[in-house]
Amino acid sequence: MSGERIAPTVHRLKLADGRGLTWYEFGDTEGVPCFYVPGTPESGLAGSCYDAAARRAGVRWISVDKPGYGHSDPLWNRSLLGFAADLGELADHLGLASFVVAGESGGGPHALAAGVGLKERTEAVLLLGSAGAGGHGGVPSGMTPMNTLLFRCLRFGARGVRMPMALMAWVLRHETALAPVARFLDRGVPDADRAAASDAEYALRLHAVPDAFRQGSRPAAEELALIHGKWDFELQDVAVPVHMWHGRGDANVPIALAEDLSRRLPDVTTNFYAESAHAVGFDHRAEVMRVASSCARSPGQHA
Repeated sequence: MSGERIAPTVHRLKLADGRGLTWYEFGDTEGVPCFYVPGTPESGLAGSCYDAAARRAGVRWISVDKPGYGHSDPLWNRSLLGFAADLGELADHLGLASFVVAGESGGGPHALAAGVGLKERTEAVLLLGSAGAGGHGGVPSGMTPMNTLLFRCLRFGARGVRMPMALMAWVLRHETALAPVARFLDRGVPDADRAAASDAEYALRLHAVPDAFRQGSRPAAEELALIHGKWDFELQDVAVPVHMWHGRGDANVPIALAEDLSRRLPDVTTNFYAESAHAVGFDHRAEVMRVASSCARSPGQHA
């Protein structure tokens, strides 16, 4: 298996407001359904690295392109609960009465929103190296230089991070032309994440970041401001069980943010691992899939 071998089919739904929402199917297509919301900035192609683990566990891993990422149409000034409503429409389209929702990194807040906006249908929320609760401001210690820069720029909102995100998109297309910038982006990456990135299965997701910039860098900039600003729901209103996986060596989302998030959720099971960093979900993918399978009542089909 290598990063070049997978070419998944893009599925597309026209939402009620006319936008197109796209997604990919990984794992067992007849298995228990779990929507997967990738990180920031990653398209639904990120779900490909979980394909084999999901298939072994009998999980249907439905990996979504968030608005403006990959092939999904953009929606400016969007909200987290609005994204949950999009997932609800997709679930209706797929004939799913209930499901699990997993969110990785910047996808974590989106998954938590489903535990509020879709609480009657969401069996559980799985958080994989999730971003911390928004609205606090300040720069957490222990992050990579790139993420520290982004946090500092976020005090100016989405406009503050448009230039760094545009630069990241440009570097991905012209890495040899801007080698010093590429090295800066790579500085501070923990050894545990470097080890994960060298795995052939993990390499399947490496196309997800450039694919996230397919429609430009503005969607990523707006998403950063969205998840680090005040959320449009309260954590105490997340009315479903939450399972968290977080690496104590995470330099993208330091463990202090995960600990704070866990204290504020009403029903949470934490799995904090000393040997993992931001790729904790991939490191423990078999366990993630076992939990996803056990949380779902059934394949979730409407009667």
